[in-house]
Amino acid sequence: MWVASLLMGVASAGCATEVADQTVETRVTTSPTNPTIFGGAKDDDGQAVAGVVALRVGTGTTFELCSGALIAPNVVLTARHCVTKNATTSVSCDENGRSANGPHVTANEEPSSVGVYLGSSPSFAKPPVTIARAIVAPTGPYLCDSDIALVVLETPITEVAPLAVRTHTPARKGETIRSIGYGQNDQSSPIGTRFRKTGVAVLAQGKAVSPSKTPLGPHEFEVGMSICQGDSGGPAISEETGAVIGVVSRGGGCAEDFGHIYTTTSGFDEMFADAFDLAGAKPKGEEGDVAGAAPSLQTRSSAESADAAAEAEAASAGCSIGPRTSSNAGGTGLAVLAAAVAFLGARRRRSR
Repeated sequence: MWVASLLMGVASAGCATEVADQTVETRVTTSPTNPTIFGGAKDDDGQAVAGVVALRVGTGTTFELCSGALIAPNVVLTARHCVTKNATTSVSCDENGRSANGPHVTANEEPSSVGVYLGSSPSFAKPPVTIARAIVAPTGPYLCDSDIALVVLETPITEVAPLAVRTHTPARKGETIRSIGYGQNDQSSPIGTRFRKTGVAVLAQGKAVSPSKTPLGPHEFEVGMSICQGDSGGPAISEETGAVIGVVSRGGGCAEDFGHIYTTTSGFDEMFADAFDLAGAKPKGEEGDVAGAAPSLQTRSSAESADAAAEAEAASAGCSIGPRTSSNAGGTGLAVLAAAVAFLGARRRRSR
């Protein structure tokens, strides 16, 4: 899981952005063998993708940062772990989309705690443009193969145009995407600055264990070096069509050129239908996207998830792990430290 924790209103050593009389700050410790993105560029010029937004999750002085994509004036696409109360700091899965380390989430965050920010360098000390009204996501306690969610907004965003989305066709090995998010970068810009990387190739599409020994569920695909902490929920945008085809789920060391995992936007028909019915909107589909091209993962809306803990207990009793489950823990190589410990993605992979 790749959210980053930020601390607001504190002045001390670290990377900080001054806003009026307040400071939004993160303190970052970097491994000497894993410098911080990672071949990207600031997304603030003529090629900027304004429909990529930042999500502030939490209303206190410490909050979590994620990325997302506006796919209707009042619907944002993001990762499920960005908008849930998480039971673990790492996610380990096999190629069947089953958990290798137990339940991952318990319940959704309170929708009103999820704020949406626009622009390439938003001020998180200011009020959000709008907040969430409901969270629609797959149910159950696991993030494997289903780390995706839709946030229905309280008020529509009219300042930027929504992005098209692929809902039926899986990612194709070799197709290239544009990775965009507000996370860590290699250009000394603070977390919360929107970066993009173009020409990122899809290395493998699940159901598979990829050549890099990365297990991928049927609704997951792998890319190389591009994304990092804070990019969770950020979109993979097809360079051919401009449509969103996936959301950032998890990964290993940010400088590693393999093992970074997106959840596909295809195969979640029921979730999209529930969210857009609730929003009273329609998604803009990708041209050429054909219904029935991907296996459907049955989901239902989860705007309220108080019973998630009971579901977790029942589901874990029937969980079996396949023989090719990941085993060795691969650290992120980055620790984002603030008033609370960040949820850092630890991709678990097989030994080489």
